[in-house]
Amino acid sequence: MSDPAANPAPAAPPAASDQPNWAPFSRVAVLAAVAGWVLFGVASVSTLGAAEGDDAKHAAQSRIMVGYLSGFTYWFSLPLGAMCLLMIRYVAKSSWGLLLTRPLEAATRTLPLTILLFLPLVAAVTLAHGQFSPYPWSHHHEHKDDKDEKKDDAKAAAPEGKREQALKASEILVKREKEHQRQIHAAHESDAKNRFEAIFGFLTPMGFVAVSAVLFLIWGVMIFLLNKWGKETSEATDPAVVDRGLEKLQNLSGPGIIVFALTITAAATQWVMSLEVGWASTMFPVIFAVNQFLTAFAFCLALFLTVCGMPPFKAHMRPKFQLDMGTLLLAFTMFWSYTSFSQYMLIWIGNLPEEIPFYLKRSNETGWYWVSAALIALHFALPFLLLLFRNIKLHPGRLRLVALYLLVICAVDVIWWIAPSAAESAFALPWLIDAGAILGIGGVWGLFFLYQLKQRPLFPDNQAFLLPEGHHHEQH
Repeated sequence: MSDPAANPAPAAPPAASDQPNWAPFSRVAVLAAVAGWVLFGVASVSTLGAAEGDDAKHAAQSRIMVGYLSGFTYWFSLPLGAMCLLMIRYVAKSSWGLLLTRPLEAATRTLPLTILLFLPLVAAVTLAHGQFSPYPWSHHHEHKDDKDEKKDDAKAAAPEGKREQALKASEILVKREKEHQRQIHAAHESDAKNRFEAIFGFLTPMGFVAVSAVLFLIWGVMIFLLNKWGKETSEATDPAVVDRGLEKLQNLSGPGIIVFALTITAAATQWVMSLEVGWASTMFPVIFAVNQFLTAFAFCLALFLTVCGMPPFKAHMRPKFQLDMGTLLLAFTMFWSYTSFSQYMLIWIGNLPEEIPFYLKRSNETGWYWVSAALIALHFALPFLLLLFRNIKLHPGRLRLVALYLLVICAVDVIWWIAPSAAESAFALPWLIDAGAILGIGGVWGLFFLYQLKQRPLFPDNQAFLLPEGHHHEQH
């Protein structure tokens, strides 16, 4: 129980003039949304226009949805990564967590929008025999219509006025029909076997819908409780009520982190890893989660550093808090590097035929080799070196620039996971589809995030006593 003397009643909410001006942020979000969707549309039309033949068109349609999946996966990182960081905040009682509470809460409350953005993927998997789906396991076998094939064979094998040739053509038709039916039966048996072996329905259209619905329900319940109890705690004036609220949040967050680990494993496996059905990696769900931590933390940190010199943060901000945030950003960067290297090392040592195609696709001569090399240098080496310097972590502008840079690199990493799984397109720059989807979805998400951020005060003043130096006015 905290000391009431050290836990004063919360101050009055800041005046409207003390609130940051969010209008420039809204304009940037609108611009990103318009530019992104225009780019996505132009690149998609160009990809479809460059496709010749039914197979090429189906591949182009699938490539468009692969690009959309890249955009969704990247922005899906924000509400889920923020949820886990928020739970870590309540368990660890960290200063950075308290200062970033409102951006983290606002990011988690964008989950309803994330669910809406997920619906196009559900439609692609379940409708039109999965021909628009980015997942190969959802594609159905397609065969030429039997009647059309018989007509074509009859025209070729039964000229008019020649009875003997007509009889011979009839025999040929019967044999071809039997062979055709045998091939159809074999294809259906193979398809059924593959679906059955795909973890007993995990990789099926209905399994995709059912598992996704359960995952969103679990995350939705945890996010609802975190925000409901967080709001009640921040609005309380009695120190005892604040303590009980923080204890409830801590009791939820401990098991919640474990639930997050289990559910994010299912999401990473079904939504991303299954793009290449034969590939399996025990490290990829960890990489998936670390990318979410890094993306969510970098986003909230960049936003915080933009307004930390204004009320209400100005009265509470200390250099130590910013130093801690920069150090945590470095820790997440190193964690990403460790998990990514571990996955590569395990696959290289195992050298299994079903695993190595993942890296072979990303080390060929189509350009992905250079992206792979760039991720090593730009996702690990450069931010690692920058964040070692204390004067960068203590300078708001420099640290914000590093955080924004990591947001871009994390987006490239997501594209690197997803885009190479698609068949090569005749369109010269198919990655523009991914870039357009990330910008377009990001603009829409950003507008909704800003709306949520405005709903509550930016700092829970009644919890300022949790800051290690929150009761001091001198800077160290």
